[in-house]
Amino acid sequence: MFYYIKGTLAEIEENAAIVENSGIAYKISVSSNTLVKIADSKQVQLYTYMHLREDAVTLYGFYSLEEKRMFENLITVSGVGCKVALAVLSGMSLKDLAVSIANADTVMLSRIKGIGKKTAERIVLELKEKVDSQGSEISFSQTETVGGIEQDAYSALLALGLKKGECAAAVKKAVADGAQTAQQIISIVLKKI
Repeated sequence: MFYYIKGTLAEIEENAAIVENSGIAYKISVSSNTLVKIADSKQVQLYTYMHLREDAVTLYGFYSLEEKRMFENLITVSGVGCKVALAVLSGMSLKDLAVSIANADTVMLSRIKGIGKKTAERIVLELKEKVDSQGSEISFSQTETVGGIEQDAYSALLALGLKKGECAAAVKKAVADGAQTAQQIISIVLKKI
């Protein structure tokens, strides 16, 4: 129904962005990767996926079309719903996820919170051919690698007890200040706290 929503980033909540457009605020569930990328933005554009159930309507948002496509691929896997797919996208960068699936690396996938060995095996089994066939689509540029570094730093800072919203903004600021590795980002953020 909605291809994307573009508007003012009004607020960041745990795993969600509140985007205001034409006087309407949309609560959009997003991955931590997307949260990191939009944290310092005033205006955002999120590609959306609407999930309808009898008791709820949920909007899921993605910073890039590649992330949305991966989400849509993940929810086709038996036993993987929208929340689990979002957890997978939050657990590692898109590039690392594609590489893990293509290389049948179930150990790496099992490290994601909420993903057991059997689920990891199903993801690999059911998505390996799709990821291989979309290889050119999933061979990301250097900007995606930077996102992976940001994601690593973000995850580490969350583990140290920082709140999601402040953590995402601090990571973006550290990168803007010239940090080029996850360790540099963490160091800069911790010095400012």
